[in-house]
Amino acid sequence: MSEDLDWLGENEISGLVERFDSMLKEKTQYFFDVDEFEVIIDHYYDNADYAMSRKAVEQALLQHPGYSGFQIREARLLAMDKKYYEALELLNHVELLEPANEEIYLTKGEIYSLMNKHELAIEEYKKSIPYSEQPEEIYANIAFEYENLNNYPSTIKYLKRALTIKPESENLVHEIAFFFEITGREEEAIDFFTAFLDENPYSKVAWFNLGIFYNSIELFEKAIESYEFTLAIDESFSSAYFNIANSYSGLKLYKKSINYYEETFKYEEPEAITYYYIGESYENMDDLKSATLNFNKALELDDKLADAWAGIGRVFTRQYMDKTAIKYYQKAIEIMPLKDDFKYELAMIYFKNKMSEKARNLFKDIVEHDTQYIEAWINYSVCVSITDNIDKAIDVIEDALEYNKSDATLWYRLAGLLHKSGKIQQAYYYIETALKLNFKKHTELLSFMPELNKESRFVELLGTYSSK
Repeated sequence: MSEDLDWLGENEISGLVERFDSMLKEKTQYFFDVDEFEVIIDHYYDNADYAMSRKAVEQALLQHPGYSGFQIREARLLAMDKKYYEALELLNHVELLEPANEEIYLTKGEIYSLMNKHELAIEEYKKSIPYSEQPEEIYANIAFEYENLNNYPSTIKYLKRALTIKPESENLVHEIAFFFEITGREEEAIDFFTAFLDENPYSKVAWFNLGIFYNSIELFEKAIESYEFTLAIDESFSSAYFNIANSYSGLKLYKKSINYYEETFKYEEPEAITYYYIGESYENMDDLKSATLNFNKALELDDKLADAWAGIGRVFTRQYMDKTAIKYYQKAIEIMPLKDDFKYELAMIYFKNKMSEKARNLFKDIVEHDTQYIEAWINYSVCVSITDNIDKAIDVIEDALEYNKSDATLWYRLAGLLHKSGKIQQAYYYIETALKLNFKKHTELLSFMPELNKESRFVELLGTYSSK
């Protein structure tokens, strides 16, 4: 919308649109100045009524044929019809007449982006910068084109440039944090936000995101300190209370954790997930009654919260009520069929109760979905050795190693199974393989086969590799 008419209210805009509609219905001509036509065109465009927006452009060009703003809008509408090259040709013509018009380059950038020609979009956006009064918005556009190219370092670079111009922008702070997070650059993020806060100490969202990154590398005390700065600036920032609670949970200070979860209720409506985390905190304190109470509160607010169903299942398991626990886990899996941890916990209940076939099927389902789930592979092999034979169990571990060649746990288990099946020479070859990968994990093999402690060959190997 034209900045000259930003002051227009809904009634004034509706009046202009109604007058334009009347003109079309009466098949006559009313005069509208340039700014009024821009309001009418943009009103239809913003409301996705592209047919009427086109009619408005046509009428505008009849009354004001030399005004480039209408030609730029016409180009945008051509692009909406996927007539990209016609739109670009029109814009190239306008550019010859008005080379200092930033809207031309911005519109060309938008069109190239729609065409998935992101490098060309970036070039056009860069051309507009010298003529822009809001370059931070253009830097943000360039950043998102780099995102489309999966060039996240450049995305962050241009978001930083935008934030330098507009440091009060909370959206830019969150966007930068997001790209640091998805690229796993936590320490770089901490350095960036620390420096940013030196210049902008009252940015609550910067303190908040700094806390998130400290939390992600388990520096929980520093995370709490950052969140507390957020609250010093805005005590109603409920997410900060929630995250402080998570950090205290990471420190295993569950009473403090519960206090901060409950603090969020002063500033926002209670959420199911908050009650779930309160329940989990009580569970970690072995207060199973309070844990169940809060898991049930979570389900009262959201009966599709799978974590709460599984939480109650865990409580029943700890109370040796496995039959009841199974029903709750089944409900959790019904809601979240791809949540492997729920399946694993249920499979362990089945296994404990000698329901080996059901356990085996769940373990198999898990490893087919997540080939790196080592515990599931190990227990799948155990179930297979029970329901079939040890050779089949060896096949399972060999399958697991196809995806996890550097995992010592699997090599130790393969060695143990081979030893049990009488293939001693092969077993010792793989014991050495595992010892080279991770000496400390040999205790897992001894848990599986304590009798190895009596074999001098094994003891000698331990002596050899313990000093390496």
